[in-house]
Amino acid sequence: MAKTKKPIKTELSKADHGRALASALIQVMIENPDNVLRTKGGGQFDVYKELLRDDQVRSTFQQRRTAVTQAEIDIVPGGKSAQDIAAAEYIKQVLDDIGFDQVTDKMLYANHYGYSVAELMPVMRDGLWYLDSIKVRDRGRFRFGVNNELLLLKGAQQHAMPREKFWVFSVGQEHDDNPYGEGLAHALYWPVFFKRNCIKFWLIHLEKFGMPTATAKLSPAAIKDPEQREMALDVLDAVQADSGVLIPEDFVVELLEASRSGTADYKALEEGMNRAISKIILSQTMTTDDGSSYSQAKVHGGVKADLIKSDADLICASFNTQVVDYLVSLNFENANPPRVWRKTEEKEDLNTVADRDKKIFEMGYEPTEEYIKSTYGDGWRKRDMSFGRLPMGNQIQPMGAEFGEVSPLTEKRIQHRRDQRDIVDAGEYLAQDADAAIGSLARKIIEFAQSAGNENEFRKRLDELAELDPLPDVVERIRNANVYARMRGYMKNGTR
Repeated sequence: MAKTKKPIKTELSKADHGRALASALIQVMIENPDNVLRTKGGGQFDVYKELLRDDQVRSTFQQRRTAVTQAEIDIVPGGKSAQDIAAAEYIKQVLDDIGFDQVTDKMLYANHYGYSVAELMPVMRDGLWYLDSIKVRDRGRFRFGVNNELLLLKGAQQHAMPREKFWVFSVGQEHDDNPYGEGLAHALYWPVFFKRNCIKFWLIHLEKFGMPTATAKLSPAAIKDPEQREMALDVLDAVQADSGVLIPEDFVVELLEASRSGTADYKALEEGMNRAISKIILSQTMTTDDGSSYSQAKVHGGVKADLIKSDADLICASFNTQVVDYLVSLNFENANPPRVWRKTEEKEDLNTVADRDKKIFEMGYEPTEEYIKSTYGDGWRKRDMSFGRLPMGNQIQPMGAEFGEVSPLTEKRIQHRRDQRDIVDAGEYLAQDADAAIGSLARKIIEFAQSAGNENEFRKRLDELAELDPLPDVVERIRNANVYARMRGYMKNGTR
């Protein structure tokens, strides 16, 4: 008998984060590997927080967050048992209690900084552990240890935190050895930096060249006279501030204008940086900028939709594994944890759906009541299918009141119209359950056509089918229709 090989459980490629083993034993905390954060912000998030003051960063990042929080929450039970259903209802109550949309909005700042940390605040109620709140904490107060454990900084000390007490959401890292993640701010720093400096120099340009500089021309003798120079400067100040000035006849004042007045270079740089910011945050530009065609904007809108769905799926998956699973394990012994998701897909246009359903109905299929409610919402009920209340496709309208006194010929025409309407009504009524009358027969004919080897064999089977007695239900239905037709005729003719 061959020996069964056991898998290697030891982690062989564990990262030491640039430290020797001895150093790691001395300092259990690893630093954030973001080089922009270290070199430009000294390891503090203030430099990244400052980026959120930029108008383009703020508006586009707000679009990305609100697109997730406005999406409807969908709670899927983990199974069909009573415990599974009860666990799903319990999680729904938890989300209502904590204000899940607001918590999600705060946790989504992980996309900007790299990670978010929230503390769970449990409370006992009705024999179950609920959440009184989820408090999103300042990420700058937390670090990670060499084993990815969460550490709380208190002065110069680091205190390990129990992971079941906290929800940690990190994104953007390219490998699992970086628990800090890598946020959008890492890529946003330089576009925002260039944009701000561009605007600073743009304002200097406008101040320098937006208003012409006033100059005074003096003779060589006059320019050496302090009184003449003082008078010239006073005149120049008056030119800049007053609506009118008084000068000697031999005193020349001119306005010195810049030889170039264009600002296209500054504007182009600002627009370029705004486009770069949009690409970083939304992965496209045409849902935020003007001048794009409808088809291009539609394609870019699809890119944004994919990004929003990714954000929603990532944060919901993190919430499911770290919060939902923990809460369900505390309260339900045998329940499969439910899953919390966001419906980020755009809803179909109901007019388009109705046209599609109508075409499918004309092909011979009808929707279920569950489909009608799930697609069109509540407020619908099945119409009354009893005879006399059926909406006919081509109803024959009765004669108007103006034909109250008519000739015998017109009376016969009116009666014919009524008879025709009765025939249509009866035919529609009989056709309501056409499948019961001819469904089995039609299915047999189709089966014969599919299985018959040739035309002669198909005809032979049709002849055999024609010799069979009709089904009792069909006979009864046609007999009732005949009786009904005779009764209507007797009543119209006044006979008994």
